[in-house]
Amino acid sequence: MSGTVTNRGSADMTAEHAIAVVGMACRYPGAADVREFWGMLRDGVEGITHFDSDDLVAKGADPDLVRRPEFVPAKGVLEGAQNFDWPFFRYNRADAANIDPQQRVFLECASTAIDDAGIDPGRFSGRIGVYAGSDRTLLDAGDDVSPLVRVVSHEKDFVATRVAYKLGLRGPAVTVQTACSTSLTAIHMATQALLGGECDAALAGGVAVSPLGEWGYLHEQGSVLSPDGHCRPFDAQAAGTIPSEGVGVVVLKRLTDALRDGDRIAAVIRGSALNNDGSDKLGFTAPSIPGQSEAIRHAHKVSGVDPWEIDYVECHGTATPMGDPVEVAALTDAFGMLPEDHTTTWLGAVKSNIGHTSAAAGVAGFIKTVLMIEHRELVPTLHFTAPNPLLDLDSSPFRVCTETRPWPEDGTPTAAVSAFGVGGTNAHVILQAAPVRERPATPSGPHVLTLSAASSEALGRLRQDLAGRLESGSTLELAEVARTLADRRRFAHRQAVVAQDRAQAAELLRDASQPATAKSLSQVAFLFPGHGVLRHAAGVSAHRLLPEFRTRFDEISEFVRSTYELDLSPIVTETDVPPEWFNDLAHQQVGLFAIGYALGRQLGEWGIKPAALFGNSVGEYAAAALAGVWSPTDAAGLVYERAQAIRVTEPGRMVAVNAPLDEVERRVRLDGQVAVSMISRGGVVLSGPAAEITELLEGDALKGLDLRLLNVDRAGHGPILAPVSDRLTELITATHTQLPTLRLVSDLTGDWADPEAVCGPEYWAEQVRRTVQLDGAMQTLLGTDCDTFIELGPGSTMLGALRFREEWDPSRHTGVPMLGRPEDGESGLLRALGTLWEHDLDAVEGTLAGRGERPLRCSLPGHPFTAQDPRTEQPRPASGSDRRTTAADRGLSMHAQVEKLWCRALGVSSASAADHFFALGGESLMVLNLMAQLRDKGGVNVPAAEFMRNPTFGHLLELVEQQWDTGTPAPPVGVAVLREGTGRPLFLVADAAGSALSYRELAEHLDTGRPVLGLEPQSANASRMSVENVAAHHVEALLRAQPSGPYTIGGWSFGAVVAHEIARQLAARGEDVDMLVCLDAYVPGRAGRPIGSDAGFVLGHLRLMASAALGLGQVGAQARRNPALRGLLLDKFRVLSRYRPQPVTCPAVVLKVEVDPREAELLRRSIRGLYAGGVTVRPVGGDHWSMLRNPHVPKLAAALLGALRQDAPSEEGTAHDTR
Repeated sequence: MSGTVTNRGSADMTAEHAIAVVGMACRYPGAADVREFWGMLRDGVEGITHFDSDDLVAKGADPDLVRRPEFVPAKGVLEGAQNFDWPFFRYNRADAANIDPQQRVFLECASTAIDDAGIDPGRFSGRIGVYAGSDRTLLDAGDDVSPLVRVVSHEKDFVATRVAYKLGLRGPAVTVQTACSTSLTAIHMATQALLGGECDAALAGGVAVSPLGEWGYLHEQGSVLSPDGHCRPFDAQAAGTIPSEGVGVVVLKRLTDALRDGDRIAAVIRGSALNNDGSDKLGFTAPSIPGQSEAIRHAHKVSGVDPWEIDYVECHGTATPMGDPVEVAALTDAFGMLPEDHTTTWLGAVKSNIGHTSAAAGVAGFIKTVLMIEHRELVPTLHFTAPNPLLDLDSSPFRVCTETRPWPEDGTPTAAVSAFGVGGTNAHVILQAAPVRERPATPSGPHVLTLSAASSEALGRLRQDLAGRLESGSTLELAEVARTLADRRRFAHRQAVVAQDRAQAAELLRDASQPATAKSLSQVAFLFPGHGVLRHAAGVSAHRLLPEFRTRFDEISEFVRSTYELDLSPIVTETDVPPEWFNDLAHQQVGLFAIGYALGRQLGEWGIKPAALFGNSVGEYAAAALAGVWSPTDAAGLVYERAQAIRVTEPGRMVAVNAPLDEVERRVRLDGQVAVSMISRGGVVLSGPAAEITELLEGDALKGLDLRLLNVDRAGHGPILAPVSDRLTELITATHTQLPTLRLVSDLTGDWADPEAVCGPEYWAEQVRRTVQLDGAMQTLLGTDCDTFIELGPGSTMLGALRFREEWDPSRHTGVPMLGRPEDGESGLLRALGTLWEHDLDAVEGTLAGRGERPLRCSLPGHPFTAQDPRTEQPRPASGSDRRTTAADRGLSMHAQVEKLWCRALGVSSASAADHFFALGGESLMVLNLMAQLRDKGGVNVPAAEFMRNPTFGHLLELVEQQWDTGTPAPPVGVAVLREGTGRPLFLVADAAGSALSYRELAEHLDTGRPVLGLEPQSANASRMSVENVAAHHVEALLRAQPSGPYTIGGWSFGAVVAHEIARQLAARGEDVDMLVCLDAYVPGRAGRPIGSDAGFVLGHLRLMASAALGLGQVGAQARRNPALRGLLLDKFRVLSRYRPQPVTCPAVVLKVEVDPREAELLRRSIRGLYAGGVTVRPVGGDHWSMLRNPHVPKLAAALLGALRQDAPSEEGTAHDTR
């Protein structure tokens, strides 16, 4: 469908200086989001809350204050301003409670705005900036909060940088403070940054949340506050405004970029201006006519818009006796003499609805004006009865809009927004309607809606929110909805919905029975069905949507057409052919091979490497070809010749018998031409000459059993096919074969195939005439670690056989029929791809986006937040002193002291035995801090590694109890068990903090059966030892844990350098190291020279220590929780600087973040002199700190496992040195 997005004049598409508004989010009194905000504006609703004095006293207000005659019990209240979805932003409760509520609210609003714009910062090709400001700081921290935490958590300096950090924005992050004009100034600065190329998208806005317990204000005669709790801009009775709360964020892009990218464009900024009054006014807080007028005139000039083109001005509108006349006088001066045919320029002020939201006021007026332009309606300014005579409106073109009315019809909808701050900073912005664009024509057919959220509860709410939007949004195109969802951020909990239209999509979204998925593809098995399932046009959708499938299918199709004159086109086209076409053995079997092999190659193109392959009957040929036994054309030729050889055998029949094998064997003699061709869980299939099968069916042997005659005219897998065996022996002997590179489950045995056997003709000669052990194969597959089974062909017969076994566990196993049922058409394929996307296969998104020109983006509900107040579970009162336990403390029970420290660390009010440290928001370095508190305040030394084996409060109590009575510290341990297992362990060396806990999440994902052990320092002075001495201590611990090699060693950050030295020392002892793995860090390639002579090393560590000292980034956050970390980093810097690395003999792999393929190759070349066994550098996701955490750690683990198996593929983006 195609259509026009707008229906009236609009901004010049070629205006290179224009800025598009591509996303918005806000929360103001009476409105929880942009849609509610528009509703209250359009309906002329006031959002101010007027309190009852007695109710305020009951809430805890000072009775003397609220009963004073000048007290006005009115305020613009932002509902839920104290709530914060801290788990969504990866905070623990204690940290969240310390953050200024304004910054928490702004962070949530910025996140919603990013969603509204359909932007994923992680995939955005440019830089995203953020310009924002907040009101005065509210929160009063307790005595137990350090000065650094107080500054970073409370000061408004950090409102922009906090957003940049938590949303991953790498453009400029600038906190703006110009009082009442803050957020419009932020919008102006963002536009300038975009036009100057400093960023490619920008968030801009502001927030104001007042302290708890403020339910009104004291009115003073002549002040800026209203005496009755109503704001009356421009009115003769105007006497001031009302304090209010709110938050607003807009997302901006250059108009040319927004048009190119298909963004939803709500309006266009044609120009803006910013200035200051200087001293040309009565006082510092007074407004200035010349200052405001100059800002307005300059905005007209830079925008190229003449004053008479402006239909509406959203005024600052404080409704003060001085402010309104000054503002209108400045407008009149700036507009000058207008043409005689100019009738009216309308005025309005959102403060009449919501009061004065301080730092969020300018963006409130901006969003209001954008919404009016977008909806082509003017909305009323409230409480206006008669104009203030000082405005002199009769001699001006200005009139106050007092009712909802259509936007003037003539010309392009154009408006202006003003914000003037106390202190004289004036901002003025010119807005116009979005460009008129034709909607791209989208092909008819189903669309895939890809929803994701950070929790299953949030995903459920998002489904309902989206269903509601689809039911109410008559202008929404489903293709646009699908495109917008696909472009947004991805989260762990996912659901894909395939629908033909909005109504069906809404119905499916509201279906609560549809399960969501929160797991990634791990071990995958490919299943290839056998003869009989191919149908007309089975591959049409795959051929149209999957480029790698199309290429591989066409290669095979062209080969069999030119070689055998076999036409496979009816499989991938809508060509009409008689049903008999698909009964033909060659069409059926070669077609199935081509489909299965091409699907396998497509999945491989997406990065799926199967752990097992199984093909039923002729399907085993596709499995073998995909495993590399034959080339695809050789395999296609074998399948064709096999079909032709079967065709010339005598006629036969096959019948499915729903009875176990022993029952059938008791009834039927199977020593002749009738044979069991397949054994499945549900029964057997008998095959043989047509006459003998007919006689069997007409006799009494199978009487009473459930029988189904198969639609075939030749018998399969029985003695009748002995001539085919001979022909296959001849053909395969002459065909080039090689060992399979993937594991195959055998038709013949139902168990793992012998790799050498499948290369020989004897195997395939037997395979065609022997029983297919389908049930045994299903048992073998379900006995593996495979949890995802993908059927590469029409239908789901193989998945049905799997699900029939009792080992099938729906909570663990997932079945994916790639082509679905015959009636599904394109929906079946899209559902399969949606399931793969649900399991974290992002590579399919290009296909899910559909065909043809990309649809435009649209505005959709953002990620829902869970409303929870982080203050509801506060740490118990505790002194901030570092002294040891007082006599009073010692009087407490052991349980009470441990619980006190636990609660203080996590920001909870109580603890129970089952409470899990990390589930409550704990982090690895917080464990070390808690252990230090137990040592310093409780006199017990609990090894962190022992606690980590079971990080619950109950286990911690047990560890403390072991030492409590005797007061004897536990002996230090040098080896921490991160994951139990059997066989040779993987050793991971402690980081700069001396702990192996940083590997906790990585160890959880290293599911190989091997133990994962951490090497931790055994001396309190280890931080000051040389690298050689630290390594020597680790070598002794390592040898105690594993007396003989070979050894596998790895490390992250500081631990990577120590791991290098451990490998060298082990080699010097004559021990074998089979692999050295360096996570992000590496040893500079300067054998014999101090690392400190490497400029890159020095600069990197200086930045790290500066971040720790200033409390910036992740290392800064960890340093705040554990102040000793700063000293540790300095000690480690000194130690590393003096280390002189020597070459090692073992192979090494460096898993490096933030490098592209070219940089990986340059790094490999620079360090290869240190690694006689060769070195590989592989790019991995995340940064130095986040690589060991979700969402990056699963892929890091996969890369590490690939290195350990030494089967690293030669993929693009990987630099190798094989020597």
